[in-house]
Amino acid sequence: MYYKYIIFVKLFCFMTEMMYFYNKIICNMPTTTEFILNYASSNKGFLIRKELFEFLKNEYTDKNVRTIDLQLNRLVKSGNLIRLGYGKYRLNNNSPEFIYKPSNEEKLIFAKLKSRFPLLDFCIWSPKVLSAFMLHIPNIGYTLIDVEKEGMESVFNALQEIFHERKILFNPSKKECDLYLTGSNAIVVRQLISQSPLTIIDGCMVPRLEKILVDSIEDNELQFTQGTEIYNIYDYALERNNINLKKLLRYASRRNRKEKAQQIMNTINYDKQEK
Repeated sequence: MYYKYIIFVKLFCFMTEMMYFYNKIICNMPTTTEFILNYASSNKGFLIRKELFEFLKNEYTDKNVRTIDLQLNRLVKSGNLIRLGYGKYRLNNNSPEFIYKPSNEEKLIFAKLKSRFPLLDFCIWSPKVLSAFMLHIPNIGYTLIDVEKEGMESVFNALQEIFHERKILFNPSKKECDLYLTGSNAIVVRQLISQSPLTIIDGCMVPRLEKILVDSIEDNELQFTQGTEIYNIYDYALERNNINLKKLLRYASRRNRKEKAQQIMNTINYDKQEK
């Protein structure tokens, strides 16, 4: 009888320890979703799929590739993660959406042109909006009017008539931009690419940030964004604003700049991972 009691006690202790282990370790083990989000948080909000798999392979052998891929897709659809490129993600920090606020002068120009060309698609904006994302602030005073191709010449002629005291440039070359834009209040008429990301603010058609960022890569009128400054612009813009990357890359593709836009964002992502 004594031996049966000893066996019962040892069995009870063993079962108690096993229950403790289950409650403490298994039940409290984070889900796959929590693993992914915690991993991204520990890497300054950025996540590279290949590195995530290596981490989980070493630490948690029960996690398989298919499960992780399913959860990554679900997190993107739910808005918890934003896909930056193939296998690259960042946490969605719920940043505010960028809104371009047209100045009173821009509203006046837009209204005058719209009254003459009510059926024409065009937008108006100033490159000085990019100053908020730059380290070195350029002297910018000119205005850009992006017009669908068929109406460019008509808008150019109308602007010369309305604002005869100001310099009006028609789709200027790089050399013309160097000569006439720095420090001037010129108005530049450019071609509006179809399906450009636009929105209406205060009755004016203005660009979304996705368009501004893509235009910044190589446009003649935005030469001040070149070199390392373009990386600062993308870094600050992506960090502070909620940007639709699908819209950005779709527009970049229409302008043959998708590869360059992805390279800029991948470089920023790599730099953040290193810090």
